Amino acid sequence: MKPYALNAGEGRTYCYGIDFTVKAGELRPGRGATFVEYTTRKGEEPPDHTHPTEDEMFYVLEGEVTFRCGSEAFEIGEGGFVYLPQQIEHGYTIKSEGQVRLIAISFPTREASGEGWGGFVTDIERDGELISPLKDSPTGS
Repeated sequence: MKPYALNAGEGRTYCYGIDFTVKAGELRPGRGATFVEYTTRKGEEPPDHTHPTEDEMFYVLEGEVTFRCGSEAFEIGEGGFVYLPQQIEHGYTIKSEGQVRLIAISFPTREASGEGWGGFVTDIERDGELISPLKDSPTGS
């Protein structure tokens, strides 16, 4: 695997009901994470579904979306983020009248990764100074 960079609009674009630009995918060499950017509108939402092997995250670049995961709902606007764990039914409803631009990141989970995998982000989380704690975090930190 070699490093690579992609500019705006670059990547492999696939039509799967709507167009998805894959910046990092599953089928080509990689490290397990995927990164997809796409534009969608009201009425193009996928049906509620479950991923048996991967967690999923969304970042809203433009628009407003209500994400559902299990019994919870999250109203997310521009610059907002949502994390959706594997094996919990989830979906979303587009609230905006215009286009919505999203980044979706998915990655396979490791059952025994409670301490992380020892990479750069683990170093930051373990050794860095926590300046702004996460509101309502599961661990209270």
